[in-house]
Amino acid sequence: MTAFFIFAAMISADKLTIRINKFNRTLFFHLVYWYLALLFYTFITGEQQIFKVHFNLLEIKNIYVVLLFLTIAISLLFSFIDFIFNDRVMRFFPIRLMIFLRSVLYLASAFILILIAARSPLTIYTEWNYKEILKLLPDMDIYFIRFLGFFYVAGFFNNFIRGTIKKVGKGNIRNWLLGMMNKPREEERIFMFLDMKSSTTIAEKLEHKKFSHLVQDIFNDLAVVDNYGGEIYQYLGDGAIISWNLKKGLKHNNFMHAFYAFTHTINRRSRYYNRKYNLIPKFKAGAHVGKVMVLQVGQIRRDISYNGDTINTAARIESMCNEYKQNFLISGDLYQIIKAPKEFNCKEVGDIKLKGKRKSTSLYQVKQIR
Repeated sequence: MTAFFIFAAMISADKLTIRINKFNRTLFFHLVYWYLALLFYTFITGEQQIFKVHFNLLEIKNIYVVLLFLTIAISLLFSFIDFIFNDRVMRFFPIRLMIFLRSVLYLASAFILILIAARSPLTIYTEWNYKEILKLLPDMDIYFIRFLGFFYVAGFFNNFIRGTIKKVGKGNIRNWLLGMMNKPREEERIFMFLDMKSSTTIAEKLEHKKFSHLVQDIFNDLAVVDNYGGEIYQYLGDGAIISWNLKKGLKHNNFMHAFYAFTHTINRRSRYYNRKYNLIPKFKAGAHVGKVMVLQVGQIRRDISYNGDTINTAARIESMCNEYKQNFLISGDLYQIIKAPKEFNCKEVGDIKLKGKRKSTSLYQVKQIR
C-alpha cells in the first residue's frame, strides 16, 4: 500500500490526465476501426457463420451484436499491446525486434480469440471442463486461415492509420482526408514558440547522442499541452511550435496554463533529469495571436503548413525572452483578448520594435501566481 501512495505521488494530475486521455482515444479508435473492419470482412466474404458459431460466446443471434462484443474484446487486446509497446519501451530496445514482436502479438491475438471462443457458450468455462474445451477448438480450415490473414493485414493498417493521424495531427486529419487542405484557407490562431534555454551549451556538454535522448524525454513531457487543447505544430530541434484555435486557446487561458503545466512537469521529474543528464532543462516561450493561412504543401513529401506574419511575430517575441530575462512573453494583441487571468500576473514590458518588423509590438510578461 505504501508503494502505491509513493507511485501515486510521483504521477501528477496532468500526467494522469495524459494517460487517461491517451488510453480513451486509443480504445475509441480501436472500437470504431475493428467494428468497421469486421463488418467489411462479412461483406466481402459473406461469412457470418464464422462469427455466429466460433466467436459467439453469449449465443446471440444478431450478427451486429456479436461483432460488437468481438470488437470490444479485440479493442481491449490491442489497447494492451499499445500499452506494452509505448514510445519509452520502443526507445530502449532494437526497433526490428519490437516490430517483430508486435507483429507476432497481432497474429497471436487472433488465435487467443479463437481459443476463448472455442465453439462454446460462456457457461462451459464455469464447469472446469478444460479437456472438453480443447476438443471444441475449430479446425484450421481455409475459412480460419483466411480470417487470420485478414486479421493480420487489418492489424497492420490499424497501426498505419494511427501513425498517420499522429503525423498529420488529430485536428487536421478530417480536413486532410476530405481534401480540404489543397486549397489554402484562413484561420485565426494562437501560436507559441517554446525553446530550451542554453541549449547550445547543454548539447556541447552532453554530446549528440545523450542530448538526443534528452530531447526525446522533453518532448514526451510536452504531451501535457494536449490537456489544454494545444496542438504541436512542429518540433524545431530542442524546441517546438504549439498552436491553438482561438476558442480552445482562450478558454480558461489554456495557452498560459499549458506552458506552466509543462514547466511544472519538468520540475516534478527533476530527480530523473538530474540522475540521467545531471541537469534540469529550463524553457522560455513567446506567444502571439493572428490570422494565418492553412494549406497542404509538397508533392513528393506532403505536410500541413501554417503561413503568415503571426508565426514570425511569435518567434521574434520568444527571442526577446533572453534580453528581458523572462520565461514567458505574450504580445499586446493577445493580452487584449484574454480573460482576466486570476492565476497569472501580466505586466507590460513596453513597446518593442522586433527584428524585421516596421511597427513596434507591445509585450507583456506572464508569471503564474502560486
